Amino acid sequence: MESIAHYKILERVGESRLGEVFRARDTRLGRTVAIKLLKPGIQNDPAAREMFLAAASAAMALSHPNIAALYEVGDDAGQAYLACEFVPGDSLDRLIAGHPLNARRAIDLTAQIADALADAHAAEMTHGDLTRDNIIVTPKGNAKILDFGFSRWTRADGRRGDEAADISALGKLFFEMLTGNAPSASDVVAPTRLNRSLPAEVDDIALKALGAAGERSYEAAATLAAELRSVAAILDVRTQAADKSRPIPSRGGARRSKARWIVLAMVVAAAALVAAWWWMR
Repeated sequence: MESIAHYKILERVGESRLGEVFRARDTRLGRTVAIKLLKPGIQNDPAAREMFLAAASAAMALSHPNIAALYEVGDDAGQAYLACEFVPGDSLDRLIAGHPLNARRAIDLTAQIADALADAHAAEMTHGDLTRDNIIVTPKGNAKILDFGFSRWTRADGRRGDEAADISALGKLFFEMLTGNAPSASDVVAPTRLNRSLPAEVDDIALKALGAAGERSYEAAATLAAELRSVAAILDVRTQAADKSRPIPSRGGARRSKARWIVLAMVVAAAALVAAWWWMR
C-alpha cells in the first residue's frame, strides 16, 4: 500500500488491537501521522463498524497533551481508517522491562496519565484498557495514552470499563514502575517491601490507586494526580536539602589544584623547547 486517502504511507510500524498501524505523511497539512486500518473483524461487520466509527467520532473530541490525538476518521474505497497523532518514543512496557524506574520519574509519568484520565472522565469518557503497551513515553519524557475510547474493541472481554477501573489500572502501572513487577492479585504489598530504595510516601498512594486501601481508595483521577504532585514536591525539597548539606571544596584547594596544573604546563612547555632545540642542532 502506497497511500490511503491523502496520506502517503511511509512504513508499517506494527499492529495494535485495532488493526495494522502505519507511519504516514499527511500531504495536505505536511505532518507525520499514524494511520490505523481496522482489523477485518470490525471492517467486515457492518454493525461493529458503525459502532466503532461512532466511538471514534466521540474520541476525536478529546484534547489533552497526554492523550494521542485522533485527527480524522475516514473511509477510502470502503477501507475505514483512523489518522492519529504519531507519537515517537518507547512503550512503558519496554521502559520497565522487569526493572523499576527512578521513583521521581515514575511519579511524574503517573501524574501525567492521571491528569489525562481526569480530563477524559470529566468529558464522560473512559479508556477501559490502560496497559503498559498503550502508554508511550516520548524522548522529552512525556506520557501519551494511545487508543483512548476503544476498549470495547481492544479488551479481550469486550467490556468498556469505568472510571474506577481506569484508576485501578493506573495504580497497577504505578506499582510496576516503582517495583518492576505487577502487584500480586491475591496479596498486594506496599511497593517499598519490594524496592527498599523507594521513599515511604509512595506506599499509601500506590495502595489507594490500586483500590487496596478500602474506603480511602481514590474515587477521582484528579485527586490521585494532586497527591502525586504533592509527594513530588516533598521529594524535590528533600533532594535540594541533601545537595546543600554536601561539603563544598575549599577555594584554597581549588587554587592549589590550579597551581599544580600551571606548573605541569610549564614543565611540558620547557620539555617541548628542549626537544625543539635538540632537533634543530
